[in-house]
Amino acid sequence: MRPGQTPGPSMTVGSLPALGPLIGLFISALTAEELKYTDIHNIGAMIAPLHFLEVKLGKRPQPVKSELEEEEEWRKRLWEKNKVVAARCQNKKKERTECLQRESEWLELMNAELRIQMEELKQLILMLILMLNRHRPTCIVRTDSVKTPTQLEKK
Repeated sequence: MRPGQTPGPSMTVGSLPALGPLIGLFISALTAEELKYTDIHNIGAMIAPLHFLEVKLGKRPQPVKSELEEEEEWRKRLWEKNKVVAARCQNKKKERTECLQRESEWLELMNAELRIQMEELKQLILMLILMLNRHRPTCIVRTDSVKTPTQLEKK
């Protein structure tokens, strides 16, 4: 008999392996009506040897997942995991970009302030040179009070 094939009415439970307490009981002996009124514990005791067939009362058999379904499920889990990691990476990249943008704006402001300060200092230099040039013709410098670096070395 192949899996999924129904047994004939002449086949007894005794013809199946390891079904000691059910020997001689016809498979079709209990009808659906009779099963309603029988003691479930007695049936459980009689069917217990059928555990090797993985038959469970009140539960449908779980479908066996094929390798393709398992691989598809694995890929789906991997895709979900990758999606979370990618979102985290995008958030980090966005934060870093914003930080660099703020730093760039601050540096531009500092650069503008330093350029203004540099122009002010250039104007001050020009003003001091102009003042020095105006003072030179009227300045009387006593040469005896001015010491050169060579005169300081001799002493």
